[in-house]
Amino acid sequence: MGSNMLEAFRTTQNSKIKKLKTLYNLIRKHASITVEELLAETGMKPATCARLLDELSKSDLINSGELGVSTGGRKPILYRINPEKAYLIGIEVTNIYSTIVLSDLNLKEMGHKKIKMGAPMSIYRTLDMFVEQLLDLLSEHEKQIAEILGIGISIDDLFDQVSQNTDVTPSDIEHYLAAKIPTYIMVGSGVNFAALAEYRVHYWQTSERFLMTTCDIEIRSAEIVAGVVTSGSNGMTSAFGHTIIDTNGSRCYCGSYGCLHTYSSLPAIKAKIQHDLKQGKTSMLTNLVENPDEIDYFTIFQALEQDDPMCHEILKNAAYYYGIALSNLILTTQPDTVVCGGTLVPKATFFEDVKNTVEERLRAFPKIKTTIHPAKESYEIVAQGAGGMVLERFLNE
Repeated sequence: MGSNMLEAFRTTQNSKIKKLKTLYNLIRKHASITVEELLAETGMKPATCARLLDELSKSDLINSGELGVSTGGRKPILYRINPEKAYLIGIEVTNIYSTIVLSDLNLKEMGHKKIKMGAPMSIYRTLDMFVEQLLDLLSEHEKQIAEILGIGISIDDLFDQVSQNTDVTPSDIEHYLAAKIPTYIMVGSGVNFAALAEYRVHYWQTSERFLMTTCDIEIRSAEIVAGVVTSGSNGMTSAFGHTIIDTNGSRCYCGSYGCLHTYSSLPAIKAKIQHDLKQGKTSMLTNLVENPDEIDYFTIFQALEQDDPMCHEILKNAAYYYGIALSNLILTTQPDTVVCGGTLVPKATFFEDVKNTVEERLRAFPKIKTTIHPAKESYEIVAQGAGGMVLERFLNE
């Protein structure tokens, strides 16, 4: 295990451990902080705080010594966490590409592997392949399993696909991986992991109510309130995609009519493009495929990059409905910060169209001060956040 004290954070609930966790979390949140600031935020007695800081230092969880700005007299000592006391592994499994990320305790990426997925395999064969790739990644970076605090794994796509045909549960996956790699294992939802990484890296100091939505094969959302991920413990992160936009709309696979999924998801966009091509509408897609049924997502992205008018119009329409649903969610939850992520957000004017629709609808509610941003992180964001969620479990349970 990467650190005995970090393990104690997860498994022990006495008042001293809770105080140590509080201090460690504050130091981590602020990147660097003085004793005076810690005392002000915790209300601890100076002697208690000094004793606990000494314990964190002796456990090598924090470093001190870099001097802050003097306000007269001696310069104050700044405390920082030691990000390389232990390491985190995050894995995102999808049907197209999967990613394994090795990161430090500040979620800084140390290395990653991108794996192109072939024909579907059984879930256990897939997990075996990940174990092999993970061990290769550790070897490349000269890290031992004992240095790994834990492994977070997001398997939304794979799990959705296989769970219809098997009795495999998240708990089965956790036990199977733990038998192969003896460390803490947790399975969770990709949007929660992505939200956590975006929040921790960019918005931790400024946001109290954070909302992330993603637009891909499924449309998902995740909430972080006062630093804690509140969404998805019941597996319902895809509920946002089933917000009803029009009761007279198309039938959704969930059984309802006019869900957001039927307007703005990747499958809905692809189906609309194929329908319009079969109706004889002009598009450069006819130069890329012989038959509309051969169109895949990569072909659509290629046409968007070449400014195909028909694809742009369909994407604009999808963004409009996405914006309507998002404004409804904002009116209900009133977050201070919204981040839009997923495959569609960087494509053409999708994000700008979503943002404009939301802002237009919210003009009638000037007291709502929500800001909307595109996701900043790379395609490794879900795997990065999966590792980060492991650390959250150690610090918040």
